Amino acid sequence: MGLALVEVVIVTEDAFGIPIPDEDEHRITTPRALVDYLVEKLAPPAEELAHSSQRAFTTLCEAIVHVLGPQRHEIVPSTTWESLLPRSHALADKAWHAIEGRVGGPLRRDHGAAAIVGHTALQISDRGTPGPQEVARMRTREEIATAVRRLIREKLEVKEFTDDTPFTAMGLD
Repeated sequence: MGLALVEVVIVTEDAFGIPIPDEDEHRITTPRALVDYLVEKLAPPAEELAHSSQRAFTTLCEAIVHVLGPQRHEIVPSTTWESLLPRSHALADKAWHAIEGRVGGPLRRDHGAAAIVGHTALQISDRGTPGPQEVARMRTREEIATAVRRLIREKLEVKEFTDDTPFTAMGLD
């Protein structure tokens, strides 16, 4: 591994808070390859997403039971909010805000077919409770690419490059 790649790896590990194993370094030859690598590594595994949605549903059910009083077994993902919330608009708003407080933040109130507990649980799951790595996971590909370009300019002090410029051609060696 050349000095250019060592610098890229160190700067990337610091910025994104993830280790890059020696066996993966050969894949990172250009900014585009680095972005591809980060998108792959920062995406949560499918199993983690499934567990996240299950935890979110459980959290939401606990909030509903606490605020609105139904039995836990009465709530399934297809349960409609209309069947749970009070008929009075003011009381429904008050209950909704209390549920938001128990689940840790604002929720979008869907209408129609989307106004079910399962869809709301997915909102909570998507939002998560981000720590440093989770924040990186929530980034889009374009946000990661922008961060990589900024790192190259600011930390590696390379001003002229494209996403396909090899790191070895950037004058880092």
